[in-house]
Amino acid sequence: IGSYAELAERRGRPLPADFDPHKPHIDQYAWPARSGRGTMRRVPEVIDTWFDSGAMPFAQWHYPFENRDLVAAQYPADFIAEGVDQTRGWFYSLLAIATALGDALPGNAGDAAAPYRSVVVNDLVLDAQGQKMSKSRGNVVNPWEVLERHGADAVRLFLMASSQVWVPRRFDEQAIRETAGRFLLTLRNIHNGIFAQYANFGWAPGPDDPPVAARPALDRWILARLARVEAEADRLLTQYEATLAARAIMQFVDEDLSKWYVRLSRARFYEVRGPDHQAAFATLHEVLTVVARLLAPFTPFLSDALHRALTGHSVHLAPYTRGAAGPHADEGLEAAMDGVRTLARLAHAARDEAGVKVRQPLPSLQCVVPGDPAPVAALAPLLAAELNVKRVEFVTSTDTLVTLEGRPNFRTLGKVFGKETPQVAEAVGSLGQAPLRDLAAGKAVTVLVGGTPRLIVPEHVAIIRRASGAAVVQEDAGFGVALDPAVTPALRQEGWAREVVSRLQRLRKEAGLAVSDRIRVRVGAGAEVAEAVAAHRAWIAEEVLAVGLEVGALAPTEAAAPDGTWAASQAADVDGQTVQLALIKDGL
Repeated sequence: IGSYAELAERRGRPLPADFDPHKPHIDQYAWPARSGRGTMRRVPEVIDTWFDSGAMPFAQWHYPFENRDLVAAQYPADFIAEGVDQTRGWFYSLLAIATALGDALPGNAGDAAAPYRSVVVNDLVLDAQGQKMSKSRGNVVNPWEVLERHGADAVRLFLMASSQVWVPRRFDEQAIRETAGRFLLTLRNIHNGIFAQYANFGWAPGPDDPPVAARPALDRWILARLARVEAEADRLLTQYEATLAARAIMQFVDEDLSKWYVRLSRARFYEVRGPDHQAAFATLHEVLTVVARLLAPFTPFLSDALHRALTGHSVHLAPYTRGAAGPHADEGLEAAMDGVRTLARLAHAARDEAGVKVRQPLPSLQCVVPGDPAPVAALAPLLAAELNVKRVEFVTSTDTLVTLEGRPNFRTLGKVFGKETPQVAEAVGSLGQAPLRDLAAGKAVTVLVGGTPRLIVPEHVAIIRRASGAAVVQEDAGFGVALDPAVTPALRQEGWAREVVSRLQRLRKEAGLAVSDRIRVRVGAGAEVAEAVAAHRAWIAEEVLAVGLEVGALAPTEAAAPDGTWAASQAADVDGQTVQLALIKDGL
């Protein structure tokens, strides 16, 4: 039977208004056979159920009986997604039926005949040891229990970010905590612990916020990075590379936003008035809003809560990208900040080598960058703040910072020069700084052995770098730093003051004080630390929001507040010296 009309003709009368062609209703329709022998009824067999799923793209619209325009607009599908076990099921039935119908389906002619343009295949989820899950092995994971423990967003993000969906993946709950769980906690802390906590003191988006062009370089850089990641995530998702898109967003939030922008901008969020503070809030608000949209396909629940908190609207009703996200693009600034971060990494390594903590200020840092140093030098204040040094200088090369020593590599020399190796090695050991720098740069040099020139390549020599003078030197790929580790008495005092501030901030938190609470403080210490605290009294008070700061000698016991007038007290170790701290909220 090819149509309702043919069924009515065979039946001999019109179909009723409430006609239902499905089982079991169709079974009541019967009529005498044209041969005169027997009765025509529906055959008891049913077509394979995969036919139903294969016809789904157009059958769902009751095509071709109606909705022709709708099917023409939406068929074929941009992509379909299913498990790898459906290769011989749904994928095949879709393709077989569409091919059989041919030109009867819209957009299904010529070399374009296909019921879908792309296929995203999900492979199997294995246990933590890489074994297929099965009840007999006892390694089946109850998904509802996992969702209850970790949340749907963390599980979704873990599954999509850990590896491409079309390869088998091992499922380890501990990995959820260490990857997706930690990432979502970082994002929540940026919003709740930084933005929302301080914005509640009076900042809201408005016309008084400085335009992007007038904001500090750090703000313009994070917005440029955001524009790049936004475009990259959109491009990757368009190519069905969900794993790479998720990783790009996560890396941006973790490395660029949390560990660099927020850390360097933290003090700017302590006030809500003034152009610099407003610029910081406006920038972080925009970054978090866009990040919520970029994460929406991966973490739909947290993203929606974050977007509603920031804008008052659901993220799922917002466009995925801002369209022309290029207004904030700045490749030059991105490259310069990459240079700053490379120098910071090297300088931190130099601090570690010198055994000097970051809270201890140091006199100077000399820097070398490949190419023009001007763009990186313009960001020197950020580098000085990150490394806690008083002066950052840029020099043209590390020649004055490092002395090179060449040690012959007898294994490689022996393969080339044979019996002449000892004489060649002696010549290599006597090379001056200029040829050694050529070798360090990957160039070959010539030495004379018995009056005969011999070509020496970098593989023949091990280059040893030694710092010139007291500076601690680190180099990498054309970048170099020389850190002066000398600590003067004045710098030592400032370092102790910073340690006291750190301990007081921790004591504030342990006492349960609000970030805006003003306090009164007492510091008891030996003569040296007490002198340092007194010298930096105003700065310490500003950092910890103290309206009064009393400095005195150590109390007879470890209790910093023997008279009981203080709300919280603690004995701390500052550079091997005992310091007694006590505080109370002002007004109590």
